[in-house]
Amino acid sequence: MALRDDVPVKKTYNLPPKLVTRARRVLNARTETEAVIRSLEDLVFMDDVARAVRATGGKAPRFARRP
Repeated sequence: MALRDDVPVKKTYNLPPKLVTRARRVLNARTETEAVIRSLEDLVFMDDVARAVRATGGKAPRFARRP
């Protein structure tokens, strides 16, 4: 069975209301669901960045100098 990212799944989570409210405010999200989704997307992005940095040994790539 293949996983599909575009199909929402109804789940129930016990999240601290103050944390959700703060995430909603910080992200300027219209709904609590949007705040949770964007928070998770940001977390996954940060993990991707951390993995890329570890893969390069923690060194930034060399960029060409401008003339």
